[in-house]
Amino acid sequence: MKPSGDVIAGLAPRHRQLLALFLLNANVTLHRDRLIDLLWNGCPTKSARRNLTTYIAQMRRRLSPRDPGLSPLHSVAGGYLLSVPPGSVDAAVFNHFTAQGRIARDNGDYHNAARMLENALSLWRGDALSGMRHVDALAAWAERLDEDRRAATEDLFDVRLALGDHREIVGGLTQWARRHPLRERPHRQLMLALHRSGRTHDASASYQRLRRTLVDRLGTEPSPDTQALHQRIVTGDPSSIPARACAGHRPPRDLDHGL
Repeated sequence: MKPSGDVIAGLAPRHRQLLALFLLNANVTLHRDRLIDLLWNGCPTKSARRNLTTYIAQMRRRLSPRDPGLSPLHSVAGGYLLSVPPGSVDAAVFNHFTAQGRIARDNGDYHNAARMLENALSLWRGDALSGMRHVDALAAWAERLDEDRRAATEDLFDVRLALGDHREIVGGLTQWARRHPLRERPHRQLMLALHRSGRTHDASASYQRLRRTLVDRLGTEPSPDTQALHQRIVTGDPSSIPARACAGHRPPRDLDHGL
């Protein structure tokens, strides 16, 4: 759901948290006791029930200032429900575009896959639920949403690699791998992009940086998949430099394995 900027800007922190819980559970009844438990991290104050009733009334007025009775936030047996039409919750729209992008990718339709994934990622404005993560339930939701975003970003890099856009994405992949030093997938993607761009030495150096980071921070070596890719790169395995993909063609073997 996309309440207007004025509605969001005027909400106090507790109201924002409550609205986030409703949006993440749109069209689902949330029991009053469950809401209290979530908002107060399992340790409600004596006034929590009364405060919740006040917050709900205030949110109704914010969501429908002309007539709170027409607010999409309804009282139901034992709790509340935020009623919203399909396509009005950004998280659901993101999931839809991501799913469509992955279906297109799996069918070899890389151009459409790229378009769907780009649509999904364009919905983001910074980290999920920023400023609300001290509420445990929202922190858990935020981490799931952020991980979904990371996975979709890396799916898009895979698609761009399948399209033969390795030179164009080296810069973005370099920044992404630097931002996520312990995620092996973007480092494998960067190794491929560099190697396919004729920068095999840089690809090997990228692997060595990843290996040092994993050993220093986690005490572990790169995964067998990452080691195998590095070996193919340094030995000049032709399969690591596929021809440009076209719609209807299956992805290279590396991409089939999430590289």
